[in-house]
This record gives sequence, C-alpha cells and structure tokens, in this order.
Amino acid sequence: MRIVLEVIHGPRKGRSYIFDRHDTFIVGRSHSVHCAIPEDSALSRDHFMIEIRPPICDLRDLGSTNGTFVNERRTDRARLQSGDRIVAGQSTFLVKVETPPADESGSKFGLSGPVLAQIKCIGCGAEAPATVDVTSGTGFDYNQADDRIEWLCELCRAEVAASPQPVPHYTLIRELGRGGMGVVYQARNNNTGRMVALKLLVPEIAATRSAVDRFLREMTVVSKLKHVNIVEWLEQGMTRGQFWFAMEFVAGLNLEALANASPGRYPIHQACRMACHVLKGLEHAHAQGFVHRDIKPENILIGRGDTGLIAKISDFGLAKSYRGLGLSGLTFSGEMRGTIPFMPPEQMLDFRAVLPAGDLYSTAATLYYLITAKFIHDHQGEGGDMIRMLLEEPMIPIQSRRPEVPSGLARVLDRCLAREPADRYPSAAAMRRALRDFC
Repeated sequence: MRIVLEVIHGPRKGRSYIFDRHDTFIVGRSHSVHCAIPEDSALSRDHFMIEIRPPICDLRDLGSTNGTFVNERRTDRARLQSGDRIVAGQSTFLVKVETPPADESGSKFGLSGPVLAQIKCIGCGAEAPATVDVTSGTGFDYNQADDRIEWLCELCRAEVAASPQPVPHYTLIRELGRGGMGVVYQARNNNTGRMVALKLLVPEIAATRSAVDRFLREMTVVSKLKHVNIVEWLEQGMTRGQFWFAMEFVAGLNLEALANASPGRYPIHQACRMACHVLKGLEHAHAQGFVHRDIKPENILIGRGDTGLIAKISDFGLAKSYRGLGLSGLTFSGEMRGTIPFMPPEQMLDFRAVLPAGDLYSTAATLYYLITAKFIHDHQGEGGDMIRMLLEEPMIPIQSRRPEVPSGLARVLDRCLAREPADRYPSAAAMRRALRDFC
C-alpha cells in the first residue's frame, strides 16, 4: 500500500511524491520544507503539512495566511481520501491511495490490509469493524496475508486500562505515572525479588505479528546500553495485546516535576549539572550508534547516587521504534504538548533520520525548561501554530525569562538550539565541556 500526492496544477505540475510508510510532508515557500515553492507568493513559508500512515493521510493547515482547501472547502485539518484535491496558493495536489490487486487465491486487500472480517479481538473474539487500521511497520506485507493480527476492541482496551493484564513473573505494587507512552508501575520480579519500573502499552491500532516481533527485537538491541546515566532496560514482552517493559526502578522524580515544583527558581548550577549527566549518557549511546529522539524533561529521571542526585535517561529508543512502526497510532497532533517543544526542527521534516545533533538540541531545550519552567517558544496556540514556531521562529532569549542566567550560559544555549544541526556543538562531549563552567 502507498500514498501518492500528484501535483496536477501549479509550478511543480507533473511531480509526484510517493509514501509507503509513516512520514510527514510539508508544503510552503520555505526552502527547508519537502515541497518548496518559493516563487508562489500566495503560499506561506510553511503552508500545510500532511502526516501519512498508509492508508491514513491527515492534513493540517499550518496557520497559513491564504488557507488550505480540500475539495474547494477551506479547512484547518482533514482526513484525506483517495481522489481528494488539495489547493494551496497556485498549486493543486491529487491524493491517490494505491492498493495491490487481488492475489492468486482471489483474496482482496482493502485500504487496511487483508479482508478485515479475518481480524478478531484477541480479548473477546469480536470481529473488527471496517474502520480498523492495520500496521506492519513498513506497509502491509502482502506476501504474508496469514500474518496474525494483534488487536483489542474498545471494550477490551477499556478493561485493560482499568485493570492491566497480569505480566508473567511480575507483581504490580503501585502506579507511578501515566503519559502518551503508556502507564508505568512499580513492580517486583517474583523470581529475583528485584524492584523494577514496569511500563505497559496497548497499541492504538491493529498490528501484524511481524510488526510486533520487529518492535520487540529493536528494543532487545537497545537493552545493550549499560551506563549509569541511562535507565537500564531489563526485558520486554507482549501479553494478550499489551506490551510490557521491565526497566531499572529509579526512586525519584523526573525533571519536569522538579522544574514545576519551584517554577523559574531551580538552581542554575544544579540544572547544568543534570544536563551534563544527560550528555554523559548520550555520549555513551551515540558512540554505539543509538539516538534517543525523544529527550524531554519527563524522560529524565532523578535518582540518588554516592555523590548526590543523578540524572538518568529513560525510554531510550522506545518512542522512535514505537512511532516509526506505526504502533502508537499517534499523529504529531496527538503528542504535540509533550514532544514538540523539545523537538529539533529537522525531526519534524524527517523523524526517522534524526542524528545525535537532534539529541543535543532536545537536551538544551530541556535545560532551558528546567531553568525557566517555560518552553523555548511561547506556545500559545495548538497544532499548526506550534509546528510553524518550531520551523520558523527564533527561541525566546533565556535571560528575558530569567535575568540572572549568566551571559556565557545563554550563549551556550543559543548555539545548542541553533536551527541548523551543523551550527550546534559537534558532540555530546563538546556540549558537556561548554556547560562545565556553569555547574
């Protein structure tokens, strides 16, 4: 299955853009977007964005001046269908959802994979409605139509949320927190007696077993990261449609809670020290080829070591793998408040290709938040406004938020938060050296 956006009118007429997996596509006058049309004065710099999760195709206007039109109606957001026409400025895009023909046995594939009557809830056995979407991570594998589908109906999902499925050899003790990436419990390993943090996630959409297996394999690779500033990944599995992940238990708060406990008054030297801990963990991970892609205050846990407080990076690789395989069912609009304020601009343009420099940007945005309890931009609006700010607007100088911040530290943060990755520090070690004087 693939989505094709064909330009049928305007300066880029005849050009086609093809997507067969989760991706984003932005149109505007800016040279940094995917479809740049600088000669069209009727376009805004960042005019509209489409998020593609075949067969799903969601459009969002990015606060454009002249508007985005779908089938001649101006819209801020829309779920696109095959045959829809998008007009922005002088350009018209035709949406096509292409599916393969029937296989030799005559089995036909619809927009969401194989005949959906074959998909049943693994909890109660109810058949899936026609609106259920299926992910295999990179588009459905039509050569494996008998691939088992993992799916829970709404009633079973609600039951799991209210009373989580038992996890093999673990006893839940208490809930630690909830967020966009599931629920976390303190739990005990019944075999070893070790206390762990147990994260439980239920995929938002149906998933092929091959997608599930690939996700678990990717997380097994991440478990090789062993560092004092990275939460240790112990094991993972899936039980009756619910992913579970056992991680090192850190008996402390996260940086978001610390920042909000005393807004704008957290000690600057201590904030820089926490950032240096994060950078030590990233230095170790980057050396082994791992990029976190989701550094933010709630993902930095604070424990206590021999020399005092210690910062530990949690959920390493989880968001990247979960989102990249389409298991979250989330669009950027579904996670904007928690993620976009700390996201490097290049991640909005290609969330799969973020390099270590993206983690450095997110670490700097996290440090800025810890010091000020505010984001680097004034995110007053939702959706398109937030994306436009990320792509176009300069950060608010940290000294205007908190005047006592040293000028040298402000300069370090300015470099770390540069829009272009090449303008940032070349490595986590280099950024850590720049912050040392302020610890």
